[in-house]
Amino acid sequence: MVAAPRLSTRKRLARSIRLPAIGALSAAVALPTAALAHERFVKHDVLQPFPHDFFFHVDHNVVSIAVRVCLAMAAVLFLWFRRHAIEAFIETKLRAGATGRRADLIRFGLRFVTDQPMAARCFERIGEWAVILFLRCPGLVLMYAASNSSLVMPTYPLAEPTKALFQYASVALGIAIITQLALPLCGAAIFAIFGYIVVAYDWKLAVDVLPVLSVAIVYVTCPWNSHARLITSLSRRQIRLVRLVLGFSFFALGWMKIYNPDDVIGVAQNFPTVTDDVLIKLFYCGTDPRLKTGCWLVAFALSEVLSGFLVMVGVFSRAWSLQLVYVFTKLMVVDFGWPEIPHLYPIGAFFLLAFSNHPIGAFFLLAFSNQLSNELDGEPRAAGDRRWWRSRWGLATATALSWLLIFPLLYALTLTQRPFLRASATTRASRPTEIGSRLE
Repeated sequence: MVAAPRLSTRKRLARSIRLPAIGALSAAVALPTAALAHERFVKHDVLQPFPHDFFFHVDHNVVSIAVRVCLAMAAVLFLWFRRHAIEAFIETKLRAGATGRRADLIRFGLRFVTDQPMAARCFERIGEWAVILFLRCPGLVLMYAASNSSLVMPTYPLAEPTKALFQYASVALGIAIITQLALPLCGAAIFAIFGYIVVAYDWKLAVDVLPVLSVAIVYVTCPWNSHARLITSLSRRQIRLVRLVLGFSFFALGWMKIYNPDDVIGVAQNFPTVTDDVLIKLFYCGTDPRLKTGCWLVAFALSEVLSGFLVMVGVFSRAWSLQLVYVFTKLMVVDFGWPEIPHLYPIGAFFLLAFSNHPIGAFFLLAFSNQLSNELDGEPRAAGDRRWWRSRWGLATATALSWLLIFPLLYALTLTQRPFLRASATTRASRPTEIGSRLE
């Protein structure tokens, strides 16, 4: 991205004060409106009560799912630690066998999967378009939400007396984003809206908006004259921020599905085909069929935890991002249709990461993988050095890290007090008509 011009000390001070002031002012204007409902255009009312006790203890079904996710994470981390040795092995085989176009294609695929810089012009062109999509598609979703009396996405309905104010403000913000006008101000406005959602709706529901912050954090790092620039590339720092925010968002979303499962259970009961996804089924097949919905939810949630963590730390981030582009496109186009158009937010962000030439640099790689992987990977550095030692330590490290990321948090969630679940179960049983009409 083109570097911003240097500013005087006075202007830098004025800018540092301006952004917080804009955010505070936006939040102050928003706070008088109370939001009393949480809705989705996709039907999510619970058709058949599900036993909430399932989420308050770790039974053999949950353990089976968690073990599979843990093994999958350990396998991916182990392959990441050994990626240089694998590359060397494949390169040796290529020298002995494949030549010409076939060898170039294999090397291209290997560099793509292992998150190395790509020099192909077609890859750079797709990456430039991905930046444009990432920066501008939020404007379309904002205007779509405004036309449906919602804020940011249809999940958050607007209410009188300030509904019209928020609708016009959302349209104005969408136009500013599409035209790249004052992008730092757009980013500050999105952060202010996120703060409003936390206060006016519920912090549990605000987690849905976390992926949107990945584009907001890029907006605030753009130059103020962004409308006069053709932004087709992002800096390494901006890509790192996108990865950290986006990965953490899905890591948190996964745990939140287990903490507050009712909405997801309702979606599964209204759209039973989503439980037949082949990738998710690998994690929960063989569990109790009477608890299929709950087992699917846990498998889906832990797969989000797995994907979010690997994207956040930069482990095979291109491959995972491309897979998640497919998953969210399928959910939007095949499973749910037009009402889930807000999935453009994560699709744009993951597409950006998949075709970025700055895939390396997340905090995990700097503090852990780039140092420890040198000990767990590569060729022996001295005579008598044993390769098997590195492989075993790499496997032990990957397994331990995977266990620590899954099981302690999974058990800790069973100890949390969640009275809203018990209350929701009682309310649905006693007043199904009222609750159904409110949620629809």
